[in-house]
Amino acid sequence: MNVSGMGNWTLVLAGAFGIFTGTALGNAEMLSREPNGGGSAVPTLNKPYRTFVTIQRYTVENNGEPSNPISNVRLEITFPNGNKVKLPEGGQHWPIGNGQVQEINRTFEIPWAFVQKDGFKMTIQMHRKGAKMFPCNFDITALSQFNRAYVCKVDEGFQRRDRVAEQNLDREGVQIRVFTDLNSEPNEVPTDSIALR
Repeated sequence: MNVSGMGNWTLVLAGAFGIFTGTALGNAEMLSREPNGGGSAVPTLNKPYRTFVTIQRYTVENNGEPSNPISNVRLEITFPNGNKVKLPEGGQHWPIGNGQVQEINRTFEIPWAFVQKDGFKMTIQMHRKGAKMFPCNFDITALSQFNRAYVCKVDEGFQRRDRVAEQNLDREGVQIRVFTDLNSEPNEVPTDSIALR
């Protein structure tokens, strides 16, 4: 399925205080910020904290190509300093079939210098041979308040409005976890993360 502009995404945010859903046009961002049932003020912290991003998994429910149910996929992640990381490494692709999940579980540590106003921005571009997709743009805020997970996936509603046939609907996405040592138990802080520079 060669679809240009298949980049509207549905975002699911699972935080320490519940699950929020919404639709984003190529952007993933926090939909609610009401920790402890109240205020949304971002605290000012003078002490640095460690921030981590785990790229957890890539899921393909349906690649939209009934005659070719196996896809070759890869991710390109752009971190706050412009650092780009490709997964899998070495320009490889993961072969993944419809209804399958590629577990990734690669954790990166974001340097304190890249955290601005208790947050940062990053982008994940999903590449699938034969398809063009817009990137997921993450605007992560209120890092010091709670840990959270994001799922960014292709927006079915956008495809339906474009009159894509049911069997050709693309249903795939990526899940990440963003967390800090402030909101984690000591044994949850990774010792094998990849430090970005």
